[in-house]
Amino acid sequence: MGTFIRSRGLIVLFLGLFMRSLCGTAQSLDSLENLLSGNSLSSEEYLTVCDDLSWGYLDHDFGKSRQYALLGIERAKSDKNPLMEARLYRNLGVAYYMNSQMDTALAYLNRSLEKAVHLNDEQLEAAVYSAIGNLHNVSGDYKEALTYYLKALPIFERYNNKDRIRSLLGNIATLYFSLINLNQAEKYYMELEKASEEANDLYNIGRAYEGFSKIALKRNDFRSSLEYSEKAAEIFHKGGYKSSEAIALQGIAMVYYLDFKDYAKAKEYALKALKLTQEIGYGADIVGSLNILSNIYFNEKDYVNCLNSAREAIATDTTDANVTTNLYANMVRAGIFLNNHQETLEYFDKYRRLIDIRSSTEFERAMAELEKKYQTEKKELRIRNLEKEKRLHFIIYLVSTFGLFLFLLVLYLRTKTIKANEELNRQKIIQLEQEKQLIAAQAVMSGETAERTRLARDLHDGLGGMLSAVKLNLFDMKQNVIIEEEDVARFNKVMEMLDASIRELRRVAHNMMPETLSRYGLKSALNDFCNNFRNVKFHYFGTEQRLEKKIETVIHRAATELINNALKHSGAETVNVQLVCGPDLISLNVQDDGKGFDTAAETSGAGLDNIRTRVAAVNGSMNIHSAPGEGTEVDVEIKIL
Repeated sequence: MGTFIRSRGLIVLFLGLFMRSLCGTAQSLDSLENLLSGNSLSSEEYLTVCDDLSWGYLDHDFGKSRQYALLGIERAKSDKNPLMEARLYRNLGVAYYMNSQMDTALAYLNRSLEKAVHLNDEQLEAAVYSAIGNLHNVSGDYKEALTYYLKALPIFERYNNKDRIRSLLGNIATLYFSLINLNQAEKYYMELEKASEEANDLYNIGRAYEGFSKIALKRNDFRSSLEYSEKAAEIFHKGGYKSSEAIALQGIAMVYYLDFKDYAKAKEYALKALKLTQEIGYGADIVGSLNILSNIYFNEKDYVNCLNSAREAIATDTTDANVTTNLYANMVRAGIFLNNHQETLEYFDKYRRLIDIRSSTEFERAMAELEKKYQTEKKELRIRNLEKEKRLHFIIYLVSTFGLFLFLLVLYLRTKTIKANEELNRQKIIQLEQEKQLIAAQAVMSGETAERTRLARDLHDGLGGMLSAVKLNLFDMKQNVIIEEEDVARFNKVMEMLDASIRELRRVAHNMMPETLSRYGLKSALNDFCNNFRNVKFHYFGTEQRLEKKIETVIHRAATELINNALKHSGAETVNVQLVCGPDLISLNVQDDGKGFDTAAETSGAGLDNIRTRVAAVNGSMNIHSAPGEGTEVDVEIKIL
């Protein structure tokens, strides 16, 4: 019970809180205050001084930190300087966090984050992510804390911000320590130590030592814990980091009273820590020192001071559920020895309510230990009967809850099975509809191809031959008949119209079913088609091979339609057509440098939908990549079975 320690001191608050040197802090902050009181500062200089002052006072004067942050925010709003406004909101959120006003802290940090995102200031955004992560870490919401840390870390890595990366390493290590995952915590503290030694970052070296001390204490390696705490305290004292020094002193006190049973020495260090935390004025740190003093007094059997220290701590701050649980436990145990029965029951009820809120294994073990000690130490029948009644209620509650859980589980599984069957049936229906549409599309396409081939042959061989015969007969008539001079022009006009009709007939027949496609295959047909246009380039890759007739037709129709679209609608100067024929896949790519279009917008034409339908009918796919002003690229892929 006495081993609960505050973990807050292990966290570097808000990424760089202690990175600004505090050597000579009082003098430098006084100088800045004097500078601020003058009238010679520009707006930018005034805001910078407010930023430095609000940040500089974070570790030891909440009132001044808040005061200068609010002054800066008011000036930044007046001068329309959103960046400094965002930075000062960050400082204000940190100040409230340091003063254990978590809801207010989160509100200001979220306001800073919103402005940082709007300004696209990634480094400030990452700093606020880390700050919010610290808040959740201290509040015990470790999953949410890790989420924010992992948002911040890649941004700092991208900017190679080694100071901030070291801070995050320490924060993540602290998180794993809070989860009692000592191996992972030790791993990250070792990374922090290595990185800090390379940068000669004494503060973070101290953080690593403090982390090693806490881990050693959890492992009951008291000698190592004491050694690391003393090293950390020395570093923090020299650097003027009062809050961190107080946490290190608390660690030393813990070792003296847990292992050495030297309660006088333990009390000496705990009182030093309390004095430092009271000088700083942050409630959460004060509670950490009072918690250790309460534990020491209990072990000294000084139950009056044990109870008084716990009461003072509860009145000061109850943010840390871990510490609050230990304080209530001390109040219950001291109350038993002091025969304060009614008050003890009240503390025990508060303890139980706090335990009910928490679900981790560590806290469940703590509750079981307290209940066991409470039952062995209770002396009055009233307490015994009350405990039995509570136990009976708990059993009834547990049985009822278990029964309700089983009912809900059966109901959930039944509902899930019904939904799964419905979804399976729906998928089958969709699959059948798709197969039906595919079969219909294939049938239509096969019929269309056959009809096109027949019409093309009839036009070319039938009507085309007849027109050619008419032309020859007219030409022979001209040789044997004397035509008046005024009729010669009319005769020549008729011959020209006949030639144009023959060409148009051949063009229509070719478009319906190109003769080159039927005789020589897809490569030759597309090459001939592209050669008709000066700005269309055709490229072929792969082995030349004849494909199934309907696949060749689909690819040819798709290519001609896409080329015509590019030439007519896009205003393209160049159209590149690429055909790749592999052993099991044929790929068509048509790319233009035209005006492009929004692929999500509705279009009035049905050309692209027709192509997509034809391609799908032969087990192919079509993808369109385009944006206004960026040209258009269409990929068609068909598997060759």
